[in-house]
Amino acid sequence: MDHLTQEQRDKLGQFVDFSGFTENKCLRILQANNWNLEFALDLALDGAYNDDNADEMTDQLFNSNNRNDSSDDISNLRHRNIYSTNAANISAISSSTNSSSFSTTENSFPATTTMPDRGDSRDSNATNDGYLTVIWNNFTWLLQMPFTIAMEISKTFFNFFFSMFLPTLHYDKDGTVERFIAEFEEKYGHQHPQFFRGSYSQAMDAGKRDIRFVLIFLYSSSNKDIDLYCRTIITDSRFITFINNENMIFWSCSIDYPEGYKAFQSLKINNFPAINLIGLQNNKMIVMKKIEGFQTLDSILSQLQTAINNNVYSLMAARLDRQERDMASLIRAQQDAAFEESLKADQAKDRKKREEKEQRELLERIKEEKFREESQRKEKLLRMKTTLLDHLKTEPDSDDQNSLKIMFKLPNGTRLARRFLRDDPIKLLYYFVYCKEESLFNFKLRTNFPTRDLPGHSPEPENDGTETKEMNLTLNECELVSNIVLFVHDLDS
Repeated sequence: MDHLTQEQRDKLGQFVDFSGFTENKCLRILQANNWNLEFALDLALDGAYNDDNADEMTDQLFNSNNRNDSSDDISNLRHRNIYSTNAANISAISSSTNSSSFSTTENSFPATTTMPDRGDSRDSNATNDGYLTVIWNNFTWLLQMPFTIAMEISKTFFNFFFSMFLPTLHYDKDGTVERFIAEFEEKYGHQHPQFFRGSYSQAMDAGKRDIRFVLIFLYSSSNKDIDLYCRTIITDSRFITFINNENMIFWSCSIDYPEGYKAFQSLKINNFPAINLIGLQNNKMIVMKKIEGFQTLDSILSQLQTAINNNVYSLMAARLDRQERDMASLIRAQQDAAFEESLKADQAKDRKKREEKEQRELLERIKEEKFREESQRKEKLLRMKTTLLDHLKTEPDSDDQNSLKIMFKLPNGTRLARRFLRDDPIKLLYYFVYCKEESLFNFKLRTNFPTRDLPGHSPEPENDGTETKEMNLTLNECELVSNIVLFVHDLDS
Protein backbone atom coordinates (compact mmCIF):
# COMPACT_ATOMS: atom_id res chain seq x y z
CA MET A 1 0.00 0.00 0.00
CA ASP A 2 3.03 2.25 -0.18
CA HIS A 3 2.03 3.38 -3.68
CA LEU A 4 -1.23 4.98 -2.46
CA THR A 5 -1.55 8.74 -2.28
CA GLN A 6 -2.52 10.50 0.92
CA GLU A 7 -6.04 11.12 -0.42
CA GLN A 8 -6.43 7.44 -1.28
CA ARG A 9 -5.19 6.45 2.19
CA ASP A 10 -7.78 8.75 3.78
CA LYS A 11 -10.58 7.28 1.65
CA LEU A 12 -9.41 3.74 2.48
CA GLY A 13 -9.45 4.49 6.23
CA GLN A 14 -12.94 6.01 6.04
CA PHE A 15 -14.27 3.07 4.05
CA VAL A 16 -12.81 0.56 6.55
CA ASP A 17 -14.45 2.46 9.44
CA PHE A 18 -17.89 2.66 7.77
CA SER A 19 -18.03 -0.82 6.20
CA GLY A 20 -16.28 -2.95 8.82
CA PHE A 21 -14.52 -4.94 6.03
CA THR A 22 -10.85 -5.90 6.09
CA GLU A 23 -8.35 -3.41 4.70
CA ASN A 24 -7.46 -5.61 1.71
CA LYS A 25 -11.13 -6.09 0.83
CA CYS A 26 -11.81 -2.34 1.09
CA LEU A 27 -8.80 -1.60 -1.12
CA ARG A 28 -10.13 -3.88 -3.87
CA ILE A 29 -13.61 -2.38 -3.68
CA LEU A 30 -12.33 1.21 -3.90
CA GLN A 31 -10.04 0.34 -6.80
CA ALA A 32 -12.97 -1.37 -8.56
CA ASN A 33 -15.03 1.82 -8.16
CA ASN A 34 -12.27 4.19 -9.33
CA TRP A 35 -11.86 5.46 -5.71
CA ASN A 36 -15.44 6.82 -5.69
CA LEU A 37 -15.96 6.62 -1.91
CA GLU A 38 -19.64 7.61 -1.91
CA PHE A 39 -20.56 5.12 -4.63
CA ALA A 40 -18.59 2.29 -2.95
CA LEU A 41 -20.28 3.00 0.41
CA ASP A 42 -23.68 3.04 -1.29
CA LEU A 43 -23.04 -0.43 -2.72
CA ALA A 44 -21.63 -1.73 0.58
CA LEU A 45 -24.64 -0.52 2.59
CA ASP A 46 -26.95 -2.18 0.06
CA GLY A 47 -25.15 -5.50 0.73
CA ALA A 48 -23.43 -5.69 -2.64
CA TYR A 49 -20.18 -6.93 -1.09
CA ASN A 50 -21.16 -9.83 1.12
CA ASP A 51 -18.78 -12.77 1.61
CA ASP A 52 -20.29 -14.82 -1.21
CA ASN A 53 -20.15 -12.36 -4.10
CA ALA A 54 -17.55 -9.73 -3.14
CA ASP A 55 -14.89 -11.23 -5.43
CA GLU A 56 -17.40 -11.54 -8.30
CA MET A 57 -18.45 -7.89 -7.88
CA THR A 58 -14.92 -6.47 -7.79
CA ASP A 59 -13.78 -8.60 -10.75
CA GLN A 60 -16.73 -7.51 -12.86
CA LEU A 61 -16.25 -3.88 -11.84
CA PHE A 62 -12.58 -4.07 -12.84
CA ASN A 63 -13.57 -5.42 -16.25
CA SER A 64 -16.31 -2.83 -16.72
CA ASN A 65 -13.92 0.01 -15.84
CA ASN A 66 -11.53 -1.18 -18.52
CA ARG A 67 -14.40 -0.95 -21.07
CA ASN A 68 -15.34 2.64 -20.01
CA ASP A 69 -18.97 1.67 -19.34
CA SER A 70 -18.80 1.19 -15.59
CA SER A 71 -21.99 3.07 -14.74
CA ASP A 72 -24.37 0.72 -16.53
CA ASP A 73 -22.56 -2.47 -15.39
CA ILE A 74 -22.31 -1.39 -11.76
CA SER A 75 -26.01 -0.53 -11.78
CA ASN A 76 -26.86 -3.98 -13.13
CA LEU A 77 -24.59 -5.70 -10.59
CA ARG A 78 -26.06 -3.64 -7.80
CA HIS A 79 -29.62 -4.68 -8.73
CA ARG A 80 -28.56 -8.30 -9.05
CA ASN A 81 -26.94 -8.32 -5.63
CA ILE A 82 -30.02 -6.72 -4.04
CA TYR A 83 -32.17 -9.56 -5.36
CA SER A 84 -29.76 -12.33 -4.32
CA THR A 85 -28.95 -11.02 -0.83
CA ASN A 86 -32.56 -10.19 0.13
CA ALA A 87 -34.35 -13.27 -1.22
CA ALA A 88 -34.49 -14.89 2.21
CA ASN A 89 -35.79 -11.67 3.81
CA ILE A 90 -38.55 -11.28 1.17
CA SER A 91 -39.58 -14.91 1.72
CA ALA A 92 -39.74 -14.41 5.48
CA ILE A 93 -41.83 -11.21 5.15
CA SER A 94 -44.27 -12.80 2.70
CA SER A 95 -44.84 -15.81 4.96
CA SER A 96 -45.44 -13.65 8.05
CA THR A 97 -47.74 -11.06 6.43
CA ASN A 98 -49.49 -13.35 3.88
CA SER A 99 -49.27 -10.45 1.40
CA SER A 100 -50.00 -11.41 -2.17
CA SER A 101 -47.59 -8.85 -3.57
CA PHE A 102 -44.67 -10.24 -1.55
CA SER A 103 -45.66 -13.77 -2.43
CA THR A 104 -45.57 -12.86 -6.10
CA THR A 105 -42.13 -11.39 -5.68
CA GLU A 106 -40.90 -14.47 -3.85
CA ASN A 107 -42.26 -16.81 -6.49
CA SER A 108 -40.81 -14.80 -9.34
CA PHE A 109 -37.46 -14.16 -7.63
CA PRO A 110 -35.35 -16.75 -9.49
CA ALA A 111 -36.29 -15.14 -12.77
CA THR A 112 -35.73 -11.57 -11.63
CA THR A 113 -32.19 -12.29 -10.47
CA THR A 114 -31.09 -12.67 -14.08
CA MET A 115 -33.49 -10.22 -15.73
CA PRO A 116 -31.24 -7.16 -15.50
CA ASP A 117 -28.67 -8.96 -17.66
CA ARG A 118 -31.35 -9.73 -20.30
CA GLY A 119 -33.03 -6.32 -20.18
CA ASP A 120 -36.48 -7.77 -19.35
CA SER A 121 -39.42 -5.40 -18.75
CA ARG A 122 -39.95 -6.77 -15.21
CA ASP A 123 -36.60 -5.37 -14.04
CA SER A 124 -38.18 -2.25 -12.54
CA ASN A 125 -40.70 -4.28 -10.44
CA ALA A 126 -37.95 -6.49 -9.00
CA THR A 127 -35.84 -3.45 -8.26
CA ASN A 128 -38.71 -1.83 -6.35
CA ASP A 129 -39.16 -5.02 -4.31
CA GLY A 130 -35.45 -5.03 -3.51
CA TYR A 131 -35.52 -1.41 -2.34
CA LEU A 132 -38.60 -2.15 -0.23
CA THR A 133 -36.72 -4.96 1.48
CA VAL A 134 -33.74 -2.70 2.18
CA ILE A 135 -36.07 -0.09 3.69
CA TRP A 136 -37.75 -2.76 5.84
CA ASN A 137 -34.37 -4.07 7.05
CA ASN A 138 -33.19 -0.58 7.95
CA PHE A 139 -36.45 0.08 9.79
CA THR A 140 -36.14 -3.11 11.88
CA TRP A 141 -32.48 -2.31 12.54
CA LEU A 142 -33.47 1.07 13.94
CA LEU A 143 -36.05 -0.60 16.19
CA GLN A 144 -33.49 -3.12 17.50
CA MET A 145 -30.68 -0.61 17.98
CA PRO A 146 -31.80 0.68 21.46
CA PHE A 147 -32.06 -2.88 22.76
CA THR A 148 -28.66 -3.77 21.31
CA ILE A 149 -27.03 -0.72 22.90
CA ALA A 150 -28.67 -1.49 26.24
CA MET A 151 -27.42 -5.10 26.14
CA GLU A 152 -23.85 -4.02 25.32
CA ILE A 153 -23.85 -1.48 28.16
CA SER A 154 -25.20 -4.11 30.58
CA LYS A 155 -22.60 -6.63 29.46
CA THR A 156 -19.77 -4.13 29.86
CA PHE A 157 -20.97 -3.13 33.33
CA PHE A 158 -21.40 -6.77 34.33
CA ASN A 159 -17.86 -7.71 33.24
CA PHE A 160 -16.36 -4.66 34.93
CA PHE A 161 -18.22 -5.30 38.18
CA PHE A 162 -17.17 -8.95 38.46
CA SER A 163 -13.60 -8.24 37.35
CA MET A 164 -13.22 -6.32 40.62
CA PHE A 165 -13.82 -9.52 42.61
CA LEU A 166 -12.74 -12.35 40.34
CA PRO A 167 -9.09 -12.83 39.34
CA THR A 168 -7.80 -12.69 35.82
CA LEU A 169 -7.20 -16.29 34.81
CA HIS A 170 -4.24 -17.16 32.61
CA TYR A 171 -5.07 -20.82 32.08
CA ASP A 172 -2.08 -23.11 31.51
CA LYS A 173 -3.19 -26.60 30.52
CA ASP A 174 0.31 -28.01 31.16
CA GLY A 175 0.49 -26.80 34.77
CA THR A 176 0.58 -29.48 37.47
CA VAL A 177 0.61 -29.57 41.27
CA GLU A 178 4.24 -30.68 41.24
CA ARG A 179 5.13 -27.75 38.99
CA PHE A 180 3.34 -25.31 41.31
CA ILE A 181 5.18 -26.68 44.35
CA ALA A 182 8.52 -26.29 42.57
CA GLU A 183 7.69 -22.72 41.54
CA PHE A 184 6.46 -21.90 45.07
CA GLU A 185 9.69 -23.17 46.66
CA GLU A 186 11.79 -21.33 44.10
CA LYS A 187 10.02 -18.06 44.87
CA TYR A 188 9.28 -18.31 48.61
CA GLY A 189 11.75 -20.89 49.88
CA HIS A 190 11.41 -24.36 51.38
CA GLN A 191 9.87 -23.30 54.72
CA HIS A 192 6.21 -24.05 54.22
CA PRO A 193 3.62 -26.64 55.27
CA GLN A 194 4.10 -30.06 53.74
CA PHE A 195 2.22 -29.97 50.44
CA PHE A 196 -0.01 -32.89 49.52
CA ARG A 197 1.50 -34.09 46.24
CA GLY A 198 -1.55 -35.14 44.29
CA SER A 199 -4.64 -33.84 42.58
CA TYR A 200 -7.48 -31.95 44.26
CA SER A 201 -9.67 -35.07 44.12
CA GLN A 202 -6.91 -37.20 45.63
CA ALA A 203 -6.53 -34.74 48.50
CA MET A 204 -10.27 -34.95 49.17
CA ASP A 205 -10.16 -38.76 49.02
CA ALA A 206 -7.22 -38.83 51.45
CA GLY A 207 -9.05 -36.57 53.90
CA LYS A 208 -12.14 -38.75 53.70
CA ARG A 209 -10.17 -41.97 54.01
CA ASP A 210 -8.05 -40.83 56.95
CA ILE A 211 -10.79 -38.63 58.51
CA ARG A 212 -8.55 -35.56 58.60
CA PHE A 213 -9.13 -31.89 57.99
CA VAL A 214 -8.01 -30.69 54.55
CA LEU A 215 -6.76 -27.11 54.27
CA ILE A 216 -6.94 -25.71 50.72
CA PHE A 217 -4.88 -22.66 49.73
CA LEU A 218 -5.55 -21.36 46.21
CA TYR A 219 -2.83 -19.23 44.66
CA SER A 220 -3.70 -16.40 42.24
CA SER A 221 -0.75 -14.75 40.49
CA SER A 222 -2.91 -11.74 39.55
CA ASN A 223 -3.77 -10.86 43.15
CA LYS A 224 -1.78 -7.88 44.46
CA ASP A 225 -1.55 -9.28 48.01
CA ILE A 226 -0.52 -12.82 47.12
CA ASP A 227 3.26 -12.34 47.57
CA LEU A 228 2.85 -10.69 50.97
CA TYR A 229 0.35 -13.39 51.97
CA CYS A 230 2.74 -16.20 51.08
CA ARG A 231 5.71 -14.58 52.83
CA THR A 232 3.89 -13.59 56.03
CA ILE A 233 1.24 -16.32 56.38
CA ILE A 234 1.96 -19.52 54.46
CA THR A 235 5.68 -19.65 55.27
CA ASP A 236 5.30 -18.50 58.88
CA SER A 237 6.47 -21.04 61.46
CA ARG A 238 3.31 -20.59 63.58
CA PHE A 239 1.11 -21.41 60.58
CA ILE A 240 3.20 -24.49 59.80
CA THR A 241 3.14 -25.64 63.44
CA PHE A 242 -0.63 -25.17 63.62
CA ILE A 243 -1.18 -27.40 60.58
CA ASN A 244 1.20 -30.07 61.92
CA ASN A 245 -0.39 -30.07 65.38
CA GLU A 246 -3.87 -30.48 63.91
CA ASN A 247 -2.60 -33.24 61.58
CA MET A 248 -4.12 -31.51 58.55
CA ILE A 249 -3.68 -32.30 54.88
CA PHE A 250 -2.39 -29.13 53.20
CA TRP A 251 -3.13 -28.85 49.47
CA SER A 252 -2.35 -25.88 47.25
CA CYS A 253 -2.19 -25.03 43.56
CA SER A 254 -2.37 -22.03 41.25
CA ILE A 255 -5.75 -21.30 39.67
CA ASP A 256 -3.86 -20.79 36.42
CA TYR A 257 -3.32 -24.58 36.35
CA PRO A 258 -5.99 -27.25 35.66
CA GLU A 259 -6.12 -28.68 39.19
CA GLY A 260 -6.19 -25.25 40.81
CA TYR A 261 -8.87 -24.05 38.43
CA LYS A 262 -10.95 -27.15 39.20
CA ALA A 263 -10.73 -26.37 42.93
CA PHE A 264 -11.52 -22.69 42.23
CA GLN A 265 -14.75 -23.69 40.46
CA SER A 266 -15.68 -26.34 43.02
CA LEU A 267 -15.18 -24.09 46.05
CA LYS A 268 -16.76 -21.01 44.39
CA ILE A 269 -14.06 -18.61 45.51
CA ASN A 270 -15.06 -14.91 45.43
CA ASN A 271 -11.91 -13.18 46.65
CA PHE A 272 -8.20 -13.86 47.01
CA PRO A 273 -6.07 -14.89 48.84
CA ALA A 274 -8.34 -17.78 49.83
CA ILE A 275 -8.08 -20.54 52.44
CA ASN A 276 -10.76 -23.21 52.81
CA LEU A 277 -11.05 -25.69 55.67
CA ILE A 278 -12.73 -28.91 54.54
CA GLY A 279 -13.74 -31.83 56.72
CA LEU A 280 -15.85 -34.99 56.81
CA GLN A 281 -19.48 -34.66 57.85
CA ASN A 282 -22.23 -37.22 57.20
CA ASN A 283 -19.75 -39.18 55.07
CA LYS A 284 -19.23 -36.15 52.79
CA MET A 285 -16.36 -33.68 52.51
CA ILE A 286 -17.83 -30.22 53.10
CA VAL A 287 -16.40 -26.70 53.46
CA MET A 288 -16.33 -25.86 57.15
CA LYS A 289 -14.66 -22.45 56.93
CA LYS A 290 -13.83 -19.96 54.17
CA ILE A 291 -11.23 -17.26 54.79
CA GLU A 292 -11.00 -14.92 51.81
CA GLY A 293 -9.02 -11.73 51.35
CA PHE A 294 -5.87 -10.60 53.14
CA GLN A 295 -6.01 -11.02 56.92
CA THR A 296 -3.48 -11.19 59.74
CA LEU A 297 -2.00 -14.50 60.82
CA ASP A 298 -3.58 -14.25 64.27
CA SER A 299 -7.01 -13.73 62.73
CA ILE A 300 -6.58 -16.68 60.36
CA LEU A 301 -5.37 -19.04 63.09
CA SER A 302 -8.18 -17.95 65.39
CA GLN A 303 -10.84 -18.56 62.74
CA LEU A 304 -9.38 -21.94 61.82
CA GLN A 305 -9.17 -23.01 65.46
CA THR A 306 -12.78 -21.98 66.04
CA ALA A 307 -13.94 -23.89 62.97
CA ILE A 308 -12.00 -26.97 64.06
CA ASN A 309 -13.45 -26.80 67.57
CA ASN A 310 -16.96 -26.47 66.16
CA ASN A 311 -16.55 -29.45 63.85
CA VAL A 312 -14.13 -31.68 65.70
CA TYR A 313 -17.00 -33.69 67.21
CA SER A 314 -18.29 -34.64 63.78
CA LEU A 315 -14.82 -35.94 62.92
CA MET A 316 -14.61 -37.76 66.24
CA ALA A 317 -18.00 -39.35 65.57
CA ALA A 318 -16.84 -40.36 62.10
CA ARG A 319 -13.65 -41.85 63.56
CA LEU A 320 -15.61 -43.78 66.19
CA ASP A 321 -18.01 -45.05 63.57
CA ARG A 322 -15.07 -46.04 61.38
CA GLN A 323 -13.38 -47.79 64.30
CA GLU A 324 -16.56 -49.68 65.16
CA ARG A 325 -16.97 -50.83 61.60
CA ASP A 326 -13.30 -51.76 61.36
CA MET A 327 -13.50 -53.62 64.66
CA ALA A 328 -16.60 -55.50 63.57
CA SER A 329 -14.90 -56.44 60.33
CA LEU A 330 -11.79 -57.49 62.23
CA ILE A 331 -13.81 -59.67 64.62
CA ARG A 332 -15.62 -61.33 61.74
CA ALA A 333 -12.33 -61.91 59.99
CA GLN A 334 -10.78 -63.38 63.14
CA GLN A 335 -13.75 -65.67 63.69
CA ASP A 336 -13.62 -66.84 60.11
CA ALA A 337 -9.89 -67.40 60.38
CA ALA A 338 -10.28 -69.35 63.63
CA PHE A 339 -13.00 -71.47 62.10
CA GLU A 340 -10.86 -72.19 59.08
CA GLU A 341 -7.92 -73.02 61.30
CA SER A 342 -9.94 -75.44 63.37
CA LEU A 343 -11.10 -77.22 60.23
CA LYS A 344 -7.62 -77.46 58.80
CA ALA A 345 -5.73 -78.22 62.02
CA ASP A 346 -5.41 -81.96 61.44
CA GLN A 347 -4.52 -81.52 57.79
CA ALA A 348 -1.90 -78.96 58.74
CA LYS A 349 -0.28 -81.33 61.23
CA ASP A 350 -0.06 -84.10 58.69
CA ARG A 351 1.22 -81.73 56.04
CA LYS A 352 3.83 -80.38 58.42
CA LYS A 353 5.11 -83.84 59.27
CA ARG A 354 5.27 -84.73 55.61
CA GLU A 355 7.09 -81.52 54.74
CA GLU A 356 9.61 -82.02 57.56
CA LYS A 357 10.35 -85.50 56.33
CA GLU A 358 10.77 -84.28 52.77
CA GLN A 359 13.01 -81.47 54.00
CA ARG A 360 15.29 -83.90 55.86
CA GLU A 361 15.55 -86.12 52.82
CA LEU A 362 16.30 -83.13 50.63
CA LEU A 363 19.07 -81.93 52.95
CA GLU A 364 20.61 -85.39 52.95
CA ARG A 365 20.60 -85.49 49.16
CA ILE A 366 22.10 -82.01 48.96
CA LYS A 367 24.81 -82.95 51.43
CA GLU A 368 25.69 -86.08 49.49
CA GLU A 369 25.69 -84.15 46.22
CA LYS A 370 28.04 -81.52 47.62
CA PHE A 371 30.40 -84.16 48.97
CA ARG A 372 30.47 -85.91 45.61
CA GLU A 373 31.03 -82.64 43.73
CA GLU A 374 33.86 -81.64 46.07
CA SER A 375 35.53 -85.00 45.62
CA GLN A 376 35.27 -84.72 41.86
CA ARG A 377 36.60 -81.16 41.99
CA LYS A 378 39.65 -82.17 44.00
CA GLU A 379 40.39 -84.98 41.60
CA LYS A 380 40.05 -82.60 38.69
CA LEU A 381 42.35 -80.06 40.34
CA LEU A 382 45.01 -82.68 40.84
CA ARG A 383 44.77 -83.70 37.21
CA MET A 384 44.90 -80.06 36.16
CA LYS A 385 48.08 -79.41 38.12
CA THR A 386 49.71 -82.28 36.31
CA THR A 387 48.48 -80.99 32.97
CA LEU A 388 49.58 -77.42 33.60
CA LEU A 389 53.08 -78.47 34.57
CA ASP A 390 53.49 -79.69 31.01
CA HIS A 391 52.78 -76.16 29.76
CA LEU A 392 55.69 -74.70 31.68
CA LYS A 393 58.79 -74.52 29.53
CA THR A 394 62.25 -75.18 30.77
CA GLU A 395 63.45 -72.33 32.95
CA PRO A 396 65.79 -70.01 30.97
CA ASP A 397 69.41 -69.58 32.02
CA SER A 398 70.33 -66.63 34.19
CA ASP A 399 72.58 -65.19 31.48
CA ASP A 400 69.78 -65.19 28.91
CA GLN A 401 69.23 -61.52 27.97
CA ASN A 402 65.65 -62.24 26.98
CA SER A 403 64.73 -63.61 30.39
CA LEU A 404 63.21 -62.05 33.49
CA LYS A 405 63.51 -63.11 37.10
CA ILE A 406 60.13 -62.88 38.79
CA MET A 407 59.52 -63.42 42.47
CA PHE A 408 56.20 -64.38 44.02
CA LYS A 409 55.06 -63.79 47.60
CA LEU A 410 52.30 -66.19 48.65
CA PRO A 411 49.57 -65.32 51.19
CA ASN A 412 51.24 -67.52 53.83
CA GLY A 413 54.54 -65.62 53.45
CA THR A 414 56.29 -68.21 51.29
CA ARG A 415 58.43 -66.79 48.50
CA LEU A 416 58.86 -68.37 45.07
CA ALA A 417 61.19 -67.33 42.26
CA ARG A 418 61.62 -68.39 38.65
CA ARG A 419 62.94 -67.02 35.37
CA PHE A 420 60.62 -66.52 32.37
CA LEU A 421 61.18 -65.29 28.84
CA ARG A 422 59.97 -61.79 28.01
CA ASP A 423 57.69 -63.14 25.27
CA ASP A 424 56.17 -65.81 27.52
CA PRO A 425 52.39 -65.41 28.01
CA ILE A 426 51.15 -64.16 31.38
CA LYS A 427 49.26 -67.41 31.89
CA LEU A 428 52.56 -69.19 32.66
CA LEU A 429 52.93 -67.09 35.81
CA TYR A 430 49.48 -68.22 36.98
CA TYR A 431 50.27 -71.85 36.05
CA PHE A 432 53.52 -71.73 38.01
CA VAL A 433 51.90 -70.42 41.22
CA TYR A 434 48.92 -72.75 40.81
CA CYS A 435 51.09 -75.82 40.56
CA LYS A 436 53.44 -74.85 43.39
CA GLU A 437 50.79 -74.21 46.04
CA GLU A 438 48.37 -77.06 46.67
CA SER A 439 45.85 -75.10 48.76
CA LEU A 440 45.67 -72.11 46.42
CA PHE A 441 43.00 -72.27 43.70
CA ASN A 442 41.42 -68.84 43.13
CA PHE A 443 43.85 -65.90 43.13
CA LYS A 444 45.13 -62.80 41.35
CA LEU A 445 48.66 -61.49 40.79
CA ARG A 446 49.38 -57.92 41.84
CA THR A 447 52.31 -55.56 41.66
CA ASN A 448 53.36 -53.71 44.79
CA PHE A 449 54.17 -50.23 43.50
CA PRO A 450 52.21 -48.99 41.82
CA THR A 451 49.53 -51.41 42.95
CA ARG A 452 47.71 -52.98 40.03
CA ASP A 453 46.21 -56.33 39.12
CA LEU A 454 47.91 -58.15 36.29
CA PRO A 455 45.75 -59.36 33.41
CA GLY A 456 44.53 -62.94 33.52
CA HIS A 457 43.28 -65.17 36.29
CA SER A 458 44.02 -68.40 38.06
CA PRO A 459 43.19 -71.63 36.16
CA GLU A 460 39.58 -72.67 36.47
CA PRO A 461 38.68 -76.34 36.85
CA GLU A 462 35.35 -75.84 35.12
CA ASN A 463 36.93 -74.93 31.79
CA ASP A 464 39.90 -77.20 32.23
CA GLY A 465 42.39 -74.40 31.68
CA THR A 466 40.70 -72.92 28.64
CA GLU A 467 42.59 -69.78 27.66
CA THR A 468 41.18 -66.29 27.31
CA LYS A 469 42.61 -63.45 25.23
CA GLU A 470 44.19 -61.66 28.18
CA MET A 471 45.87 -64.86 29.32
CA ASN A 472 48.00 -64.79 26.15
CA LEU A 473 49.42 -61.30 26.72
CA THR A 474 53.23 -61.42 26.91
CA LEU A 475 55.25 -60.30 29.91
CA ASN A 476 56.54 -57.37 27.87
CA GLU A 477 52.98 -56.33 27.04
CA CYS A 478 52.17 -56.49 30.74
CA GLU A 479 55.15 -54.17 31.42
CA LEU A 480 56.96 -56.56 33.76
CA VAL A 481 60.67 -56.06 34.54
CA SER A 482 63.33 -58.30 35.99
CA ASN A 483 63.43 -58.92 39.76
CA ILE A 484 59.88 -57.70 40.17
CA VAL A 485 57.95 -59.01 43.19
CA LEU A 486 54.37 -60.11 42.53
CA PHE A 487 51.96 -60.57 45.41
CA VAL A 488 49.55 -63.50 45.22
CA HIS A 489 46.13 -62.36 46.45
CA ASP A 490 43.87 -65.23 47.56
CA LEU A 491 40.33 -64.38 46.39
CA ASP A 492 38.78 -67.10 48.58
CA SER A 493 40.25 -65.86 51.84
